[in-house]
Amino acid sequence: MLGDALTSDSERSTGEVVRETIERDGSIKIGLARGLINARALARYIQAETHNKYTFEALVSAIRRYPIKQSAESRVKFGSIIRKLSMKNNMSVLVLRNHPELQMILAKFAGEIDHSGGDTLRMVSTPNIVTVEIDSRNEKRLASKVVNRDILRRGHSLAEVTVAFLEEAEVPGILSAMSGELTMNGINIVEFYSAGPRIVRGEHNETEAISEMFFVVEEKDVLKAYQAFERLSQER
Repeated sequence: MLGDALTSDSERSTGEVVRETIERDGSIKIGLARGLINARALARYIQAETHNKYTFEALVSAIRRYPIKQSAESRVKFGSIIRKLSMKNNMSVLVLRNHPELQMILAKFAGEIDHSGGDTLRMVSTPNIVTVEIDSRNEKRLASKVVNRDILRRGHSLAEVTVAFLEEAEVPGILSAMSGELTMNGINIVEFYSAGPRIVRGEHNETEAISEMFFVVEEKDVLKAYQAFERLSQER
């Protein structure tokens, strides 16, 4: 609950509490920007939620200092370029020690993945490690092909939220905005991937450049993550 989150840290400054309250709930941010919520009403709400740990005058002052118009405008821009949301459960992550033999194993395994049948395989490689996101049903099959000492970490009970958005150079900071939505809702990002842009055709034969972001979270948080992005996409 919001009240629990606001009272969890008695050392936070008034400004931090105000920022968290506004940024956690898009309706508050938009309501302030449109004049539907005034600073004094919001201050009373925060004061009640924090059991009077902050003075009314300090809260009002902090709310009035918050750059609400610019923040609300940015939020609307970010929401307006989201084209599609989807989520997928039963995902796993393998972190593997990288070496030439592993690259050969992964290349062969990738050829066995049925993407048209709904299988998922994403890999990010560095000189030292390879991180693999994969369907849980295929994770054991991949792990069986790898020497145990090369498996550095296995993550289970994960899920993925995919955000497809219109590629807009005029709207910088989209990744920060999306990850911020999850952070403000107490959701940890286990892994993140991105792809695109790619050209797609709309229902009226128009073309758009679409990019995708893939947020891997704990399975228990996937619905909350999806709903956070959904609220953002509805801001207008």
